[in-house]
Order: sequence, then structure tokens, then C-alpha cells
Amino acid sequence: MDTQCCSLLRLCKCAMVWPKLADGIEMARSDFKFFHTMRVRYSEIDHQGVVFNAHYLTYLDVGHTEYMRSMRYNYSAAVKETGIDFHLVKATVEFKAPLYFDQEFDVGIRVARLGNTSITIIYEIYKTGTDDLVACGEKVDVCVYLEGHKPVQIPEGFRKAMEEFEGKELS
Repeated sequence: MDTQCCSLLRLCKCAMVWPKLADGIEMARSDFKFFHTMRVRYSEIDHQGVVFNAHYLTYLDVGHTEYMRSMRYNYSAAVKETGIDFHLVKATVEFKAPLYFDQEFDVGIRVARLGNTSITIIYEIYKTGTDDLVACGEKVDVCVYLEGHKPVQIPEGFRKAMEEFEGKELS
């Protein structure tokens, strides 16, 4: 994967994006179907009075969990039934502006790519109710059998639920 130059930053407003997605596509807050609103807790700020950088990955994870819940796909039951789950293999964050104690923010989540065995999620964090971008990035998860942790094709039921939620075919 190549690092893209500034002219492509509007895709996810970040430098790290899948080249395949950079075909002149520009993303805006309105391109995200799903947002989850959160609030900065005191335990998340550092000595500088801003959110400590590691917490942004937690925000992404919470947003992703709420995204899955909104899909109305019983992910936990599917994992128990199939023995298939996802492992995080990559996570990037680009910081644009600080968040402060008690500030509300929205985590936007969307699927950028749904491959045979992996899924790429793009996220953007905004100050609540604004277009003020705070952070953005992507994460890549690989579908695996829990026993042996070997890659496996993404289950068709999961793929269908995700495509229905996003309102388009994902590949």
C-alpha cells in the first residue's frame, strides 16, 4: 500500500488510504451512513489537557461495535456458531485537531472494502454536529477460524448484512 499525497486527502481526509479508493472519490461527513456520538471522559485526557492518542483506537472500536449493532446482525451468535471471527491486522490514525475533557464527538464508520478474507473500515471523528474533523484513519481486519487463526472467506451472511446496511455492493 502506498502513502497518498495531499491531493487525495479528501477521500478519508487522511494520507493513508487504499489506492484503489483514490479514483477521484471525495468523501464528506455526509458520505458516512453511520455515526456514534461519544463524550471525552476525564480518564482519557493527558497532562496537556487533550485526549491521549491511544484512546482514538478505543473510540474507533466503540464506533465499530455500535455500527455492527446497528446492522442488526447477531455477530456474537455467528462467532459462537461458526468459530469464525476477525483479527485486527492494521490500524492507522491521523490527528487533525485535539479533543478536550467533556467534549462531544461523532465517530463516523463506513466500509471501504470487503474482500474475500478481509475488511477495510474507514473512520472519521468530528466535533459533534459540525464538519470539524478531529481525526481519521482506517483499520483492516482479517476473517479467521478461531481455532488455528488461519484466514477464511468472509461468511456470506455477514457480507449480505453489511451490504444491505451500506446500501451497496462492497468489494
